[in-house]
Amino acid sequence: GGGSDAGAGKYFTSKHPTKGRDTNDSNNAKPVDSGVWVMEGRQRAYRKEWNHQSEASTSTAIVREVIDVPPVSILNAVEFEMVDEPDITMVNVQSRGMRWTCMYNATLFQGDHLSVKDFPHDEHQIKLKLGILAHRIQGGRWDHNLHKLGLAREEDSLGSTRVPHGLVVEHCHIPDFGFDPSDLCFRFLPLSYGGRKVADAERDVYLEVMLPCHRQSGHYDSSIFPMLFMLNVIAISCLTRNFGSASAATEIMLSIAFVQVGIRLTLDSRLPSVGYQIKMQKVMNGCFWLLCGLVLESNIVFFLVKKRGWEVATTDKIDLASGCVALVYNIYIALVYFCGKKR
Repeated sequence: GGGSDAGAGKYFTSKHPTKGRDTNDSNNAKPVDSGVWVMEGRQRAYRKEWNHQSEASTSTAIVREVIDVPPVSILNAVEFEMVDEPDITMVNVQSRGMRWTCMYNATLFQGDHLSVKDFPHDEHQIKLKLGILAHRIQGGRWDHNLHKLGLAREEDSLGSTRVPHGLVVEHCHIPDFGFDPSDLCFRFLPLSYGGRKVADAERDVYLEVMLPCHRQSGHYDSSIFPMLFMLNVIAISCLTRNFGSASAATEIMLSIAFVQVGIRLTLDSRLPSVGYQIKMQKVMNGCFWLLCGLVLESNIVFFLVKKRGWEVATTDKIDLASGCVALVYNIYIALVYFCGKKR
């Protein structure tokens, strides 16, 4: 698959393998080479020195060195824009260690692993995929057998970064979601082109950075669901009313049902639009069907007493059994809701 030539990373010349992303530069990093490195496009940089001519009070830029830059790509980028011009600096002349930095604003494709089935307690893995696609064949400029990808280490940065691997997420913000920066995961995976099968030893790899995040469900846990739970309890308690006011009890249950319908209409506008049933919808459906069952039971008991001449003492036992079943089902709804909540 293709990718957009975008990203931020550190690379070395043929003496060192290509390294991963490197940002959050420290003021302690001081390049020791003379001249200024200037990027031209995305795959080449020039070191220019200025030849000052005092007589004419002018200066001329002279290209002293040319170096190729690995075309690091964000493999799962849908669209992107460059926030600033790329910058390249030689960190150490002896080791030919270079630091290349560029900032992009990108929209990333996450694939089919994202699911809101457990909403509002859903958890996701946000993935960033970095790799090199161009000139990676055997004998190419960036032959993957010679220039292997690897994570930047402390000795690679030479004091130019304070963050392992150079990826900073402490100041990131995901609306309605939370995450722990320590959960950040780096791993290398085989890179495949189309459907062609290649032996594992001959396959190139790409870097996948994963950040687990979880939805902040405090609003639903402390406001929405407790209200639904207590409305169900109130409806169940209506079965204990005197049979002479059974019709009034039925009206109370129907009123509670209409309240829950209003709550659902309000929540539906905030729920994700997907083709499957999510957990919050399942909970609201269970509450509605519980109320419908209580109303139906109340009407049946009324029919048995008024039309069939049953004793009220007998129907009280039916009400008690129905209330117990309804209470157990209400607890089951609560377990369904909080099942899977990890944070």
